[in-house]
Amino acid sequence: MSSDDASTGGRAGGPLTGRPSVAALLARRRERREQLARLRDNESTLLDRLYGTEFEGYAFPEPYDVDEATAVACMRFALRHGRELFLAGAETRAIESAVVAVTARWGMDHMTVDVTSRTIQAQYAPPGTRPLTMMMETGSEDSRDLRQLDDLSALTHRVLDEGLRPLAAERELTRIISLKGYWPWWTKVLGGALLAAMLCVLASGTPKAAVVSTVVFLVGNRFGWALSTNGLPSFYVTGLQTAAVIGLTMVLADAHALTGGEAASVAAANMVLLLPILSVVSLAEDAISGFRAMAAGRLISVGMFLASMVGGISLVAFLLRDADVDARNTAFRALPLVLSLVTSAVGALGNAIFMGGPPRLLPWAMGAGVLAGLVNGVLHQELGQPTPLAVLGAAAVLGAAAGAVAPVLRIPSRSLVVPGIAGALLPGPDVYRSLLQYGLHVPGAGAYAVLAFVTTAAIGVGTVLGSHIGGAAQRRWAPASRTAPGG
Repeated sequence: MSSDDASTGGRAGGPLTGRPSVAALLARRRERREQLARLRDNESTLLDRLYGTEFEGYAFPEPYDVDEATAVACMRFALRHGRELFLAGAETRAIESAVVAVTARWGMDHMTVDVTSRTIQAQYAPPGTRPLTMMMETGSEDSRDLRQLDDLSALTHRVLDEGLRPLAAERELTRIISLKGYWPWWTKVLGGALLAAMLCVLASGTPKAAVVSTVVFLVGNRFGWALSTNGLPSFYVTGLQTAAVIGLTMVLADAHALTGGEAASVAAANMVLLLPILSVVSLAEDAISGFRAMAAGRLISVGMFLASMVGGISLVAFLLRDADVDARNTAFRALPLVLSLVTSAVGALGNAIFMGGPPRLLPWAMGAGVLAGLVNGVLHQELGQPTPLAVLGAAAVLGAAAGAVAPVLRIPSRSLVVPGIAGALLPGPDVYRSLLQYGLHVPGAGAYAVLAFVTTAAIGVGTVLGSHIGGAAQRRWAPASRTAPGG
């Protein structure tokens, strides 16, 4: 079955501009709706799941009967590819669309694909043949490797554009997995330290506190690494890291190396980097996009990690009871808009390096941070919008820009969205106050927790909305759809 997108029919330009006329755009929209209706009526294909994704514009070759050995090779690659996309931090919808597009490129219809919280499952069942079912475990821990995500996305396009066969694609996948990152481990750790310093400044930190924040991050990061190498579950690792960060900060405050306010800023910045904030964002994305099983799995994981952090704070709560009020509280500093854009760019750069982003991604990651910071600052500081609404608007603009620009740059949109979020939208101080007050059994902690969760969820809601808007804009002005070789 071929996927004839409305854009296949060429582009009728308006007078002098060369852009599509209104009539041509309306015709393309009508054809896209008719195509989706045909795909939904045809139970032998999953190509309707590519509607609204970056692969919608491909015209795939007609399906044919694939023998069992070939089908096994195709499905094994597709599942391995999906698993590695998950481990690199791809959104669930992108994983599903990549599996569907690759198998459709190799002529396989009558396919079903299901991405759950721990597995990817696929079944190939043409009429009159024995169904072939394969499953691969993905694991449940969220992780992000922007270099690998970039390479895996490029491999998907190579399969579609160059007609790479299953065995060759699997060899290339094995090569990508075996590659070392662009940055040595210490460079990535320094990138995280840079992000910690930026967050400390935003949390009303002084220059001295920002420097101390990098040191606390380095100690906490290496402490967590040492614990994880011994096979300790991540639940306990996060709890002990939290205790180490709070304990070290309070010891420095007790030794008068930090004031109470500086200690709060240092602790808030480092606790934000331990929080599963991006998992909450992914949770909201999955719930909106219809991946309820994945969203439920992430919800359980997020709850466990938050519980581990509260437990970690409880371990060192005796250090906090005698701390001054400033050490228990902090707030965002209202930096001038221009200066906030600088901190957003620095934070996005630090995050991109921390997550192993390749050099070609770094300027675009900084641009994403500046864009998100600009919209957030204008909405919150200039127009007086509440924090959740400002973050929602900034995330929507960020998602729209990434959805429109990423296909042109051949960069996964996730690689632009994640640094932008880290650089400009993390709800740090509210999370710090809520967790700290829960650990100390202080009344009113729930209000900060609700605000922090709503703000974080707003990031996910905004990025999904923005990605749909940006993807629609990109498809509207993109060239005619591509036909896979051999199609």
